Amino acid sequence: MDSAERFQFGENWSSFLSVVDESHIAEATARLSELLGDISGKAFLDIGSGSGIHSLAAVRLGASRVVSFDYDPKSVSCTQEMKLRFAPGSPWTIQQGSALDEDYLRSLGKFDIVYSWGVLHHTGDMWKALDLMTIPATGTVAICIYKDQGMVSRVWRRLKRLYVEHPGARPVVTFASLATIWGPKLILLPHRVVSDWRNWKRKRGMSPWHDIIDWAGGYPYEVASASALEEFYRARGFTSQKISRFGRIIQMNECVFSRSTAS
Repeated sequence: MDSAERFQFGENWSSFLSVVDESHIAEATARLSELLGDISGKAFLDIGSGSGIHSLAAVRLGASRVVSFDYDPKSVSCTQEMKLRFAPGSPWTIQQGSALDEDYLRSLGKFDIVYSWGVLHHTGDMWKALDLMTIPATGTVAICIYKDQGMVSRVWRRLKRLYVEHPGARPVVTFASLATIWGPKLILLPHRVVSDWRNWKRKRGMSPWHDIIDWAGGYPYEVASASALEEFYRARGFTSQKISRFGRIIQMNECVFSRSTAS
């Protein structure tokens, strides 16, 4: 897929770097620990590192080795800057690479944990990416993939493509993103809007505005049901450890799978 046909996530992450601080990092670290438990002494691969905040969280949690890669050069630069600011000298390697490049994934070696949160549904070939990420995984695969919400998902796929292909439409799609994520709360719980906006970083250390832009423009865009993901990984020798829904209006399937001993 041509770069002009996909959302430039790196630009959004570059903007996020201007606001990230220790409180964002602490929240991201807490969420990663909640998802994966004790990862001290384990090798951790972050596929699609984005800003680098989750790789940094793995470093903070005591991972013995962290490798991060992203397809977007600006995201790679963001991850490098995150390391420079908050973890210089740590056992953390950052590269540019593609989740769809089998030879590249094989070249990375083996990892106890292979992690990709909210990334592979934006590659343009999600199921291939989900398959290839098992290559370096000796133990755990952790993913978060947009849930198939039927008509809602189909409408948003069109809106996201409109955002990417027609710059003039971006303000309208961004407003639709804002209304989708925050509209119900504004109507039903108006007294919580300001406090929830300020505390948004508790959701994995993100910022609310950057999440709105990310949702508006996140194209390519694919979805999957939790049952489809579970069946897919079972066929590849992995058992389900955790599957939960993340989000309310825009929903995602957050999953942890472990490679079975027999495989």
